[in-house]
Amino acid sequence: MGINQVNFFDDIKRGKIGEDIFKEDFLDFLNIQYKDVSDCQAFQIIDSDFLTKIGLYEIKANYNDNEMLIFEDYSNYNEEYGAKTLGWIYKTKADLIIFVSKKTRTMVFLPFNERFKKHYSTIREQTELKMNYVSVKPNGSKWQSAYRKVPFSLLEGYISIYKKN
Repeated sequence: MGINQVNFFDDIKRGKIGEDIFKEDFLDFLNIQYKDVSDCQAFQIIDSDFLTKIGLYEIKANYNDNEMLIFEDYSNYNEEYGAKTLGWIYKTKADLIIFVSKKTRTMVFLPFNERFKKHYSTIREQTELKMNYVSVKPNGSKWQSAYRKVPFSLLEGYISIYKKN
C-alpha cells in the first residue's frame, strides 16, 4: 500500500489563494498599505507573508468553515525523513495569524502574542496530534508534518471573525 504524498509546490499554490483573498478582501478593501514578503526567504524563515506599519501577518489558507483552526506543531514529525522539527506555531514571528476559508472567504484573526502562546501551551494536549500526508519536493526530499485541530471553544477570547460583505 502506497503512502499518500503532497507535492510541495502544489501546496504553496493552494496557500497563495488564501493570501490573495486576504489582500483583496482585507488589505486592499480597507486601503491598508503593505508589502507582500511571502516570496522573500528572510520572511519565509519566520513564517510571515505581509509586512505593514503595525506588524507582520501570516496567512493560513486551511480554514474550512467548521469552527476549527489547524496548528502545525511539527514541520517534520517522522524521523524516517530527518530530525523532528517544530512547526510554524513555534517558529512564526507574525503578530497576527489569519486563517482563510477559500470557499466562503471568511477570515479568522488570531493575535499571536505571548498571552496566546501561553494559552496554547495549556490547551494543546486537549486535542489529538494528527499526521499530514508526506510532503515531497522535486529533488526527492521528504518530510511529514503533524498538526492539531483546535475548536473555537478552546480559543474564546483570542479570535475574531471577518468577512467582507
